[in-house]
Amino acid sequence: MTKEQEQQACYESYYRIKGTDRNDPRLNRGALLQVLAAEAALIRACSHIPGQLGRARLLDVGCGSGARFFELFRLGFKPENVVGVDLQQERIDAGREILPQVQVIRGDATAMTFGDDSFNIVFESGMFATLPADEVRCSIAHEMLRVCSSGGYLLLSDWRTPKYGDKAYKALTVRDLRQLFDVGKRTALIATERGALVPPAGRFLSAHMSSLYFPVAAMLPFLVGQVVYVLRKFE
Repeated sequence: MTKEQEQQACYESYYRIKGTDRNDPRLNRGALLQVLAAEAALIRACSHIPGQLGRARLLDVGCGSGARFFELFRLGFKPENVVGVDLQQERIDAGREILPQVQVIRGDATAMTFGDDSFNIVFESGMFATLPADEVRCSIAHEMLRVCSSGGYLLLSDWRTPKYGDKAYKALTVRDLRQLFDVGKRTALIATERGALVPPAGRFLSAHMSSLYFPVAAMLPFLVGQVVYVLRKFE
């Protein structure tokens, strides 16, 4: 089975079990505040990046169908400066249909075709949590660092907590981050912004006790599972 087939099987299994509206904030009340909290964390993370975002060239690694593109545009990134790369042709085609002005290409994130220092900002969302194989995580991290320009930034919007009982999901902890991205040697961790709660708690509160969602996140930070790490690559 190829990498693309493995990913496709994983997504099909996920949505077959969870339902196609699993992450739809309009149809699924349990997803609403999870999505908003994650987006708020990305907004706060981008506040640590100086200059005009509209001038920055950004790469979205594992972009899928481009679900995060709209958030990036609201932050000031220009569609013509955003490039997405993903392994699954079906998801790429869906993204191109919605956002034809964004360059989305099919490619393997462990061996990207971009030149060194090609992007000012390299972004990923939820990708490392779905990569349990250490060698794959290392290869992708190496490539993300390679294509990021000197003095550029890496934005990693991911889960710092594992999905217990499911070996297909793995956390991106600060320890993992330091090892994968050579923090202290090639990069500096300049910010960690907390986002969505761990799914069981977050989805329950979002659906049934929405007024308590953000107070719980503030008072019980250990329940926040999703974060955005901001790394700056040394010049």
